[in-house]
Amino acid sequence: MNNNEDIHCKSKLPVRLNFDELLDRYFETVKLPDVDTAGVVRLTHMKILHERLLRSRLRWRLLSMAAVAACVALVFCLNVIPGSSVHPGTPTDMVTEALGNTAEYNEINVPTGQRMTLMLADGTRLIANSRSQVRYPSRFDGATRHVWASGEVYFEVAKDAAHPFIVSGNGFDVQVLGTKFCINNYDPSSASVVLVEGSVSIHTASDERIHLHPNHKVDICDGAIEAMSQVDTSFYTSWTQGSLRLEEQTLGDIAARLSTYYGINIVLDPTLKDRRLYGRLDLKSDIDGVMAVLGSLIPMEIEPLPDSATYSITPQ
Repeated sequence: MNNNEDIHCKSKLPVRLNFDELLDRYFETVKLPDVDTAGVVRLTHMKILHERLLRSRLRWRLLSMAAVAACVALVFCLNVIPGSSVHPGTPTDMVTEALGNTAEYNEINVPTGQRMTLMLADGTRLIANSRSQVRYPSRFDGATRHVWASGEVYFEVAKDAAHPFIVSGNGFDVQVLGTKFCINNYDPSSASVVLVEGSVSIHTASDERIHLHPNHKVDICDGAIEAMSQVDTSFYTSWTQGSLRLEEQTLGDIAARLSTYYGINIVLDPTLKDRRLYGRLDLKSDIDGVMAVLGSLIPMEIEPLPDSATYSITPQ
C-alpha cells in the first residue's frame, strides 16, 4: 500500500470526541438569548404573593363564617337567659288577626327568679320579669308594630310615628308611638299599666279607651277600666334593677309580690300583714335568700312547708 492509500484509509476513521468537547463546540457556534433574571424574580414574587393571597382569602372566609356563627350565638345568649325557651311559630289568634300577615314570631318564657332584656327589630328595648312571657315578630312588616305580653314587662319603645307600637295583654291593648311604660298582667283577670314617659292610649276588651299621662297608673279588671291614679313610677320599675322599693310597703303587699315573682305561696300570719318595711329588697335568684333578708328586718319565723312551694311566716 502506498502513502496515498494510507492517508486515504486514515481519513475514513471516525473522529471520537467526548461529550464535554461537543458542548464546548456547540456553545462556541450558537449564541443563546440573554435571560431576563430580573423578570424571572418578579414573576416568582408575583406567584408567591398570589398563593399567599389565595390562602389569606380562604382564612378570611373561614374566620368570617366563624365570626358570623359566634355573633348569632352571642345574640341568642344575650337575648335569652339560660333556662328560658324560645319557640318560633305563630302567636295567639288575637295577635295574628291584628297583624294580618304571616310574619314569624318568637316566644320567650322567663324562668322563675330571673329577668331578661331583649332588643326588638325596630330598636325597642324591653325587660321581662320573672315568669313573664313575650311573643314578638322577627321583623315588623305591617302598618303597626305588634307584640303580646303577659306577666310583668317594661318597654322603652323606639319612636316611629308612621308605625304605632301595640302591646296586647289579657283584655286590653296599649298603643304608643315612642315612650316608656310598664305592664303587669300575671293574673288573667286583672292588669295594670304604669306610664313612665311620653303617652299611651289604652283600649280595653269592653271597648273603653283612655289616654295616660306620665306618672299615672291604670288598673284593669276583667277587660274593663277599674281605676286610675297618680303614682311614683319607681315603685313599679325598680324590679328592672333587680330590687323592690319598700318605702311604706306592708309585709302583706311584699308577700303577695314575692309569691308572684317566685311562683310560690306565702302564708302570712294576720298580725304581720300590716307591718311596714323601708329601704330596698334585692330580688335574688332563689326565694330562700330573700326570706333570709326579710327575717333580718322583722323578727319572724319563716318555715318552708313540705311541698317546697309554700312558706309559713309567723311572729317570732
